[in-house]
Amino acid sequence: MASEEEIIIEGAVSIGATVTYADKGRRSPAVILIQGTGKGDRDGNQTGLKWDLYRNLAGTFSDMGCVVARYDKRGIGKTAGSLSTAGLSDLVDDAVSVIRHIKSLPFVDEDRVIVCGHSEGAIIATILSRKEKVAGLILLGGAGVSLKDALYYQNRLVADQSESMKGFKGFLIRRTNGGEKGIAKVDSIFGKASSTVKATIGVAHISAKWLREHGSYTSEDLVFIVRDFGGPVLAITGTADLSMDYRMLDAFDGASNVECFTPENVNHILREIDDDNSILNIRKQYARLAAKPMDQGVEKRIRDWMSSKFTQA
Repeated sequence: MASEEEIIIEGAVSIGATVTYADKGRRSPAVILIQGTGKGDRDGNQTGLKWDLYRNLAGTFSDMGCVVARYDKRGIGKTAGSLSTAGLSDLVDDAVSVIRHIKSLPFVDEDRVIVCGHSEGAIIATILSRKEKVAGLILLGGAGVSLKDALYYQNRLVADQSESMKGFKGFLIRRTNGGEKGIAKVDSIFGKASSTVKATIGVAHISAKWLREHGSYTSEDLVFIVRDFGGPVLAITGTADLSMDYRMLDAFDGASNVECFTPENVNHILREIDDDNSILNIRKQYARLAAKPMDQGVEKRIRDWMSSKFTQA
């Protein structure tokens, strides 16, 4: 039976983390979980949304015999700093600090440390692979997709799906996001981040540094880094993912180190959908499906990949 310990890791800021392990008497492979955007905690929960996505993933990897670490982002939970001023580079550095700490544990095999990034975490995992040696990458709902291209995709879905929406709400969405208006809004946000001297932009107080640094990476850049990575990569994006376009995985065709999986009817939180999958109702869908287990096909693919490469050593 797995045990959990809460720890504080000292990096550029103090990082609150949870380490899950089954046996301290042997050196085991380790998995570091890196979460997506937003103000969710290390378990994947935030106000109004209780997913437990990363807690559940930790249990899945622990069942495979791995040590697992998940941690809070800057300014969230027990991690110091501010998310509203942190840049992408800061989030990468924090992940590296966690990896280095986990490698130092006597019950971890430092040559079998795998990074599992979800959504923006897949971008962070990709970038850090050039800063810190890791044995493998698992990229869930975000492999080879820049933040800007992800936002383009989401805005196109909003525009397309609002066309059939009746009433004032549909009219309002079409007026603000119809046609190329949503794309122009994305470009405007990145443009403001590049030109401002302020730490944040907009009423949501989004970190300008975070946007500028994300804007410096194209999808092509991220694909190149993944293809150039020396170790094995598992990339999974479901066909019902409304945050990332699963067809972007085609960019990895011919990459001998990258195994891609596009499970049918699986959404961004790795659950099988049960509705018409509209991005306009996505929060309701997530809230409804969060209590369900991760899609069995996704879990099996992860288990098989881990078993063939790391957990049998």
